[in-house]
Amino acid sequence: MKSASGATIQWRRSLLAFGSVALMALVLTLATIIGPVEPVVVAEGCLALGAIAGIFYGLVRYGVSARFSDTDFVAAQLAATFVLLAWLTYRSGDSAAAMPVLPRGDALRHAAARPYQARDPRYRGGGDARHRALHADRPGPGIDFAAAWTQFGALLLAFAWFTYAAGIVLRLRARLSEAHRKLHDLGLEANERASRDTLTGVYHHHHLMEALEREIARAERVGKPLSIARVDLDWLGSVNETHGTAAGDIALKRFTEAAAGALRDVDVFGRYGGKEFLALMPDTDLKGAVIAAGRIRAAVSREPLPEVRGRQHLSCSLGVAEHRKGENTRLLIGRAEAGLNYAKAAGRDRVVALDADGKPAMVEAA
Repeated sequence: MKSASGATIQWRRSLLAFGSVALMALVLTLATIIGPVEPVVVAEGCLALGAIAGIFYGLVRYGVSARFSDTDFVAAQLAATFVLLAWLTYRSGDSAAAMPVLPRGDALRHAAARPYQARDPRYRGGGDARHRALHADRPGPGIDFAAAWTQFGALLLAFAWFTYAAGIVLRLRARLSEAHRKLHDLGLEANERASRDTLTGVYHHHHLMEALEREIARAERVGKPLSIARVDLDWLGSVNETHGTAAGDIALKRFTEAAAGALRDVDVFGRYGGKEFLALMPDTDLKGAVIAAGRIRAAVSREPLPEVRGRQHLSCSLGVAEHRKGENTRLLIGRAEAGLNYAKAAGRDRVVALDADGKPAMVEAA
């Protein structure tokens, strides 16, 4: 069975075709009743209308129309209607319905001959009066009012219908624009999810490296400071050994939530690998980065943890480094990792920043 939405789409795609057929059939019926169009032309038009309706119904019924957009399908329906209208006009020939309000052919010929008559001596002197006298026996142009009103009514109906059709097309365009917007949002959401670690929800290694390269290039360009912090969750191996990997995963999730919550919105925090994480802090010098790293350490230390080696709360060690002009990502991360190693060697649960000589310059501990 087809879904309700599929039936709705089929009805919408068929609506303009049915309306166009009904409009043309009404015009042909009026033309037959009043008589400005030959019956054979009306019969041919009805057969052509039936063929057009059958073709478009078949396209919708068997799903072929699904290969085309709503706008293209509507345009095809309207084009078929206009082709039929042009063909009927051609078949009508010189009938009154085709040109009901224009003068007849003999009047047009006399109008075209007037410039030559003006140069003819027979028409000089009282030319207008003599012209009227010479042509008094010719019939006047005349107007077939029945045919004129039929054409006028048909044009009004056509105008109303195509105005309605234009409204449908505009609504289709609006829905298409909304669909494009939703698709764009879904694409952004998909990219965001693809750039995050599945366990912790923070950015993964590849995204971190791309972000760090962009921030280094920005710092070089605008001359603003940039600092990073290498962060390591303490005792995660012991948690896995004592309480199992499920407890280790919970510890990682609590750690990342606390660490990311301690940073600014403009900072970037992600998983560098395993239990190692990286924080990028744009527009932040070394002193400010040490303070921010201290906030991370304090926030993580408040998270509860099943007792491991006498500890009942999580802890982390951090190494901080500020970007130096001309320094690439590898050198910057290497200096931050050197500070992290000092922090681990000094007993963990602390922040260490190295000076230009590679010595600990700033230290913050519990």
